[in-house]
Amino acid sequence: MSRKVVIEINFNNYGMDRQRLTREWLERRMDIFRRFTLHCLKAQTNQDFLTVVKLSKESGELMREILSQQEPLPANIRFGTNIESVRAILAFAEGAEHLYIARLDSDDLYHRTFVQQLYDVKPQPQTMALINQNGYLWDSVNNEMAPAFHRSPQFYVYLYKTSEYAAGYRVKLPGRGTHGNVIDLPHELLAPRNYVNIVHSNNTSVKKVPPKDRLSPDEMAQVLREFMN
Repeated sequence: MSRKVVIEINFNNYGMDRQRLTREWLERRMDIFRRFTLHCLKAQTNQDFLTVVKLSKESGELMREILSQQEPLPANIRFGTNIESVRAILAFAEGAEHLYIARLDSDDLYHRTFVQQLYDVKPQPQTMALINQNGYLWDSVNNEMAPAFHRSPQFYVYLYKTSEYAAGYRVKLPGRGTHGNVIDLPHELLAPRNYVNIVHSNNTSVKKVPPKDRLSPDEMAQVLREFMN
């Protein structure tokens, strides 16, 4: 059974905040992406994957200008509009029977073995999603980290037949259509602690690392090596 793995990142392609279309916002978020998420992508033990970082159609040209002034990204990381991203995915997946599309935010991490796990997993035919319930919450400002568990978090993978994806089919979530509804799909769980949900200077008021089970500095360093090196 041939398959291809894609990591899909929504950068500024939706939302009501007009600031997301400005150079200042784009440069700030790009700095965060390079500081955190890019490292986990470059560290993947299997580099046979495509990352599409999705842009609003209004900011495509501006983002290309910004990227041209920065260190080049690896060839398997592409910034583009929704249409450009779909085209890139279909070209990458050509000839493969199945397409696994993993969701990731532009400021979070997947374990360096994550792509290899997606090539190794053998899901049941009816499975529509793979869910990562176990990970870590890391406050990068205060340097605090603890294990995290979410029943239906934002770290999941949709499983497609490539031909159906090419024909326009997309997984439709039940209920309110939020991350919390992914668990309502036919799914399987990935057991490892596969994600780091990062609190940084732009979102420190949103999440707090619980005092229980906090990792020591040495333990934190070991976790980050497993995700970013």
